[in-house]
Amino acid sequence: MRQNKVLLLGSYGQSNLGDDLLMWNYLQFLSAHGATEIYVNANTTEHIPKAIKKAFPDIKVVNTYKTPLLKYIQLIKSVDYIVYGGGTLYKELYASTGRSRYSVIVRLMGFNLIASLLGTRVYHLHIGIGSLKTKRGRLITKLALTFAAKTIFRDKESFAFARDTLHVPAHKIAQSVDGLFIDPIWQNTWHEKQLKIDRKKYKRVVGINILSDIPDWIDRKSYLKTMRQFATELLKKGDFVVFIPFQTAFNANNDYVFMDKTFAAQLRSYKNYILLDDVPIDLVHSYMSQCDVLVGMRFHSLLLSTVCQLPFVAIAYDTKCWRYIEEIEYPYALRLEDLTYDALMELYEETFREKAVIRRKLQNVTKQMYSEAEDGLRTLNL
Repeated sequence: MRQNKVLLLGSYGQSNLGDDLLMWNYLQFLSAHGATEIYVNANTTEHIPKAIKKAFPDIKVVNTYKTPLLKYIQLIKSVDYIVYGGGTLYKELYASTGRSRYSVIVRLMGFNLIASLLGTRVYHLHIGIGSLKTKRGRLITKLALTFAAKTIFRDKESFAFARDTLHVPAHKIAQSVDGLFIDPIWQNTWHEKQLKIDRKKYKRVVGINILSDIPDWIDRKSYLKTMRQFATELLKKGDFVVFIPFQTAFNANNDYVFMDKTFAAQLRSYKNYILLDDVPIDLVHSYMSQCDVLVGMRFHSLLLSTVCQLPFVAIAYDTKCWRYIEEIEYPYALRLEDLTYDALMELYEETFREKAVIRRKLQNVTKQMYSEAEDGLRTLNL
């Protein structure tokens, strides 16, 4: 097998569980395909998971924003190819992020252009297209995708948008599933850690995952009020609630901080809960499998629930979440725009009633997703 020097790009080093899962998967994938020298961009080495550091001690970390352009150009020229590993790469940012609308896609276009000029192949693997509401955003994205050798989209809508709206050449694009499904490790408990929940006392154990970074057009006060009311009702009824943050550091308003602030007043009155302060990639399956149902917002909380065969209620805050729900034909979901206490509680109760049926469905979905992921990579010419 030919030995390769590769640059892996993604939103890594941000203590984001979904991105950490993808980082692990692509490092495994690239290593299996002959990559002997791997450079990975990350915002900080501090937040690269311990499991990854242990398994891949020789990866070379490139600081995402502190590396000078000349250094990037030298690196692009020296590697055999570049891989973008997952994520909703092409999107106009919400104002709530505090960043320019086009900041990410302009950076991607520039990077891909430089690689193209230097003759270095660029591959987008299992990426998504998010909100592109302006002609400028669509043009920037079209150029960035055209400069790449191949783009595999994780969902049908992203693929169709690239083909029919952006008119990216057909030989440059393909459709598959999310990058989570390229490594079977997530189907089983990797390392186990008990949450010490008294199952004789608590008949229902409910996971909750919510986040702060929501679209600008959502009524934030209503969203928070509904989630507080829902969580309070569960605690009052005697359910045990496990708050599962998918980001626990890096961002000042990460999931852990946000959930702590959001539910602080309610939690003072109850003991039947736990707010996890750290959710490593090697323990997340163990934590989630101890729940009966998950009420989740983060995209990868829905995907992990699927592979864990954990019945879930999806609150779709972003197009990527709803696209996934539609593709697997999952009925226990609502858009964030439609969130009300009554609608959420009704879905929650229905999910509990149909747990056995849902588990069988998620088992079949998982099998199909892993098969599609394997098919999508089989003909990739790395």
